[in-house]
Parts: sequence; C-alpha cells; structure tokens
Amino acid sequence: MLVLLVATAVVSVGPSQLRELISGLTFVPPPAASIAAPPSHTDSALQARLEKVASALPRGRLAAVVLDLETGAAADVDATRIYPAASLFKLPLLMEVLDEEESRRLEPERLVEVRPEDWTDGSGVLQARIGDRLSVRELTRLMIEQSDNIAALVLLDLVGIASANAMADRLGLVDTHVVDHRGGESGEHTTSATDMAHLLVNLATGKAVSQHVSEQALSLLEQKQSVSWLGDELPFWVKVAHKWGDLPDARHDVGIVFTPRGSYVIAVLTQDSLPEESARAIAEVSRTTYDYLGNRAL
Repeated sequence: MLVLLVATAVVSVGPSQLRELISGLTFVPPPAASIAAPPSHTDSALQARLEKVASALPRGRLAAVVLDLETGAAADVDATRIYPAASLFKLPLLMEVLDEEESRRLEPERLVEVRPEDWTDGSGVLQARIGDRLSVRELTRLMIEQSDNIAALVLLDLVGIASANAMADRLGLVDTHVVDHRGGESGEHTTSATDMAHLLVNLATGKAVSQHVSEQALSLLEQKQSVSWLGDELPFWVKVAHKWGDLPDARHDVGIVFTPRGSYVIAVLTQDSLPEESARAIAEVSRTTYDYLGNRAL
C-alpha cells in the first residue's frame, strides 16, 4: 500500500512534495519536554496573514493566537477578549484530574456512578447510561475523545469545581473560569485565546503541572475526535493534539499541531458566526500558520 501511494505521488507531485509526503508517513510527534519553545516575538508578516483571515469572517468575531514552537514567531488577534469557553472548560478539569491521579488523591480505576442529576444534553455518549459505573480513567477519556458533557459533570462532582478553578489559577489562566451552574452560579464558563495558548505551550514543553501530567494530557488530546477543524485543511499526516468546543453562539478549536516541518500552538475562538463560517475560519487560520511557519527544509 505504501509503495503504491508513493508511486502515485511521484506522478502527481514534485520532488519536494514527495519528500514531505514520505516524511509525513513516518513522522512521530516529539514528546513533551523535548520542545524548548523560545521566547515569542510578533512576526509582522504572519500577523498580517492572521488579520486577513479574521477580517474575512462574514459576521461575528474571531480571537486567535498562533506560535511557532521552534522559532518563537507569533501572531494574535483579539487574544485577551473573554469568550464563552464551551467545552474548553474541560481542559483545566482534565489537568486537575490528572494531577490528583499523579498525587494519588484519585485512583484512575475508581468506579463512579452516573447519577440522574448528572444527565445533560449536548455532545457525548453517556445519555443512555444513567446508573452505570465507569472508571475515572474511562470518564476522562470520554470527556476528551467524545467531549462528553455527562463525563465532565461526573468528574467535576468528583474533584470539585473549586479545585478545577484553582487548577486554572495554578496554570496561569487568568480568563478561564468554570461556573458552578448546579450550585446556582449564573453565566457561562469563560476563557480566552491567550489562556488557551499559554496552557498549550506548557503542555508542549512538559511544564503543565509536571512532565508526566503533560504527557498524559497530550496523549488524550492526540486521540481521534469527532471534530478537528484545526486539521481540516492540513495534510493527512499532520498530528493534532487539540480540544474543540461548540455552543449555538460560539465555536472553538485549540491545540498543538505537530508536523515534519515543525510544530505550532494555535488557539482559535469564534462567536456570533454561522457554524460553517466559524469552522472554515478556524481551518484557514491553521492552514495559514502551517504554510507560513512550516515552510522549512525537510
């Protein structure tokens, strides 16, 4: 199969594209802590390209941060504006769960019952499993891979919303707040593109809580998910560790994109746009970053 694919590529692409194809087929993402991530600096050309994509959004608004993990070249748009987090609130919750497992305050194989009060609509696969007992490990996997809202609620009950918010503070996420809806707190979970990019850089460099926790989180975020707007316009061999979020008025995708050309952090948040327009804009920001920052010799 590989020989046939490469043979076909010889006919349809040039030597440089063929080299990249072969590199992509054998590419393995670098482990956490192996990336140095030099200090960031605004790249004026990349900034112009990012602003062009943002301004082309027909309605609503877009916030984004992109950062080349090899050179530190960066660009951002509306980065500190606070947005509804949608399912991005699951990231600080994920870090709290993994931290409690590492410190042995929480057992990954502990079975937890899905109670009627945990039922909620939206993404996920647990709506028909009220009364079932699932391990913390399985709930964590479902929360990320399926973006399961019920799994997130069960885990929030287990670790406590105060602990999830304390983890956000510990991670340096100044705009990220998990709302205690069932405790009577109003409003939406919140975050910003800056917060998400900050967390992703720390994950990529193994500094989010610890190297072990960072590696565990990345392993989960690298698993295939039902949505990957960040990867929609990228070559099939690119690896994306990410988390997406979707509400009627907000659509986001944030992650680390690993490629043979190099790796980059990207956080794109949108609000008040049509769903298909938001998805297209997120994909275009990622493709723009891939084309500009990743154009290195293989």
